[in-house]
Amino acid sequence: MTTTVTASEFQKNFGQYKELAQREPVSVTSNGRESVVLLSATEYKEYEAFKQSRYAYQGKVTDDFKDDVTDFMDNHGDVLDGLAQ
Repeated sequence: MTTTVTASEFQKNFGQYKELAQREPVSVTSNGRESVVLLSATEYKEYEAFKQSRYAYQGKVTDDFKDDVTDFMDNHGDVLDGLAQ
């Protein structure tokens, strides 16, 4: 669950929302639009770790994987061609 507050409310009660952010994200709006989200340090670190792991594998294909796909296509390409028709 996420709690949403206005920027002025957040500013007036920063301590309260800082504590709340330890349990759930706090979304801060400005002029009716979401501006920032306050997360606990633990949740932020988990997000950063997830993001890094995602980027680490993005666009990278090992030579072994390429060889496996090539072998599969060589051995089963006729079956796949039949399914495509």
